[in-house]
Amino acid sequence: MSVVMRWLARRYGGAAQCYEVLTRSMEEAGMTAVRARLAGDLRGRILEVGCGTGLNFTHYPAEAEVIALEPLDEFRAFASERATAAPAHITVVEGDAQALPFPDHSFDAAIATLVFCSVPDPSRGLSELRRVLRPRAPVRFFEHVRSERAIGAIVQDIANPLWRWMMDGCNLNRDALTMIRAAGFLVERVQAHDIHPACSPRFPFREIHARV
Repeated sequence: MSVVMRWLARRYGGAAQCYEVLTRSMEEAGMTAVRARLAGDLRGRILEVGCGTGLNFTHYPAEAEVIALEPLDEFRAFASERATAAPAHITVVEGDAQALPFPDHSFDAAIATLVFCSVPDPSRGLSELRRVLRPRAPVRFFEHVRSERAIGAIVQDIANPLWRWMMDGCNLNRDALTMIRAAGFLVERVQAHDIHPACSPRFPFREIHARV
């Protein structure tokens, strides 16, 4: 954990509580509605990669069986508690997106929200995700992405090393859509979002609906 994140965690009583505070304005600015749309119509056995504190959990349908993967202990404990109040049956487990601990073709759907900006090897992570999904399975992503404007992209490139250090590996300038297509997913729909919480950089966000 970076010096900045350790300071914030101490200030807010823990890393998970800090994340909840820092993302609250983003949820109020529209992210909650996006989560509901992404998770609300998924069915069967669902894999959530990088569940964080479990902010997607309330949006899954009651009949869903969700396996929620989270590598960080404190976040996993927070998410496990939140899972007990969710309508779906949710099991929170430890794991790494780059080496998913599941057999091939073992899930009916998957979702990852604000995850692949921080996976050290996103191509490997996406390949693993595709491996564990059944043919034609739907996959939902929500990511902040590299700007399509030249000046914006240059600013992101310049700022990224400092940002990545401050935010524990989060990258400002990844081209999520290109990465998802390169991993072999069929992209069916992309929607741009203007979600700009207070006191935050103006990230370009993309909601990506894809399929194996």
